[in-house]
Amino acid sequence: MVVASNNSAKTREIQRVFAEFGIQVINYRELISEKIFPTETATDQYQNALAKAQFIRQFLPDSAILADDTAAYFKAFPNRFGLTIARELKSLGLKTIREEDAYLLSLYHDTMDRHAYLEALFVLVMPDGSVYHSIGRGGVTLAQSERGAYSVGFDTLFESENGKTFAEMQMSERVNYSHRGRAAKMLLEKIANED
Repeated sequence: MVVASNNSAKTREIQRVFAEFGIQVINYRELISEKIFPTETATDQYQNALAKAQFIRQFLPDSAILADDTAAYFKAFPNRFGLTIARELKSLGLKTIREEDAYLLSLYHDTMDRHAYLEALFVLVMPDGSVYHSIGRGGVTLAQSERGAYSVGFDTLFESENGKTFAEMQMSERVNYSHRGRAAKMLLEKIANED
């Protein structure tokens, strides 16, 4: 599979997730020069991922192209973030992952509802043009502080059903709880059921 993304950190995460299922994934930039993707919508996760996959498929028509669109939802802030979280945090001038994490934590006070989750949507466009997609949710609450050393960013903030943040779990455990792990498993099951 070839990942349609210019985000190296996202690509590494996707590679690690799919490696747990025995699937090798590479970034499209290993095959062709970097491209500028079409502008994403603020409302349609599926269309965002599909547009990225189809865009790269133009240049690599014989490859299975995988694209991801991820959103973050916070019960305390129903009208903020979602699909636009990365753009919103960037617009605030936050320059590092730690600054983004600190900002999210600063929005909460002790009595606020901390229910939150990440949602990943994968679209896989096959060489024959067939399209598969899957959605995975991970996380149930936002932690009180960053925790864990196995990953960075939001993985240090989102707690799963087992009480651990994603960053407190090695990948072999994390794929069972994380948004991308669950989406990958579902995607691979859909493909297997087609055969």
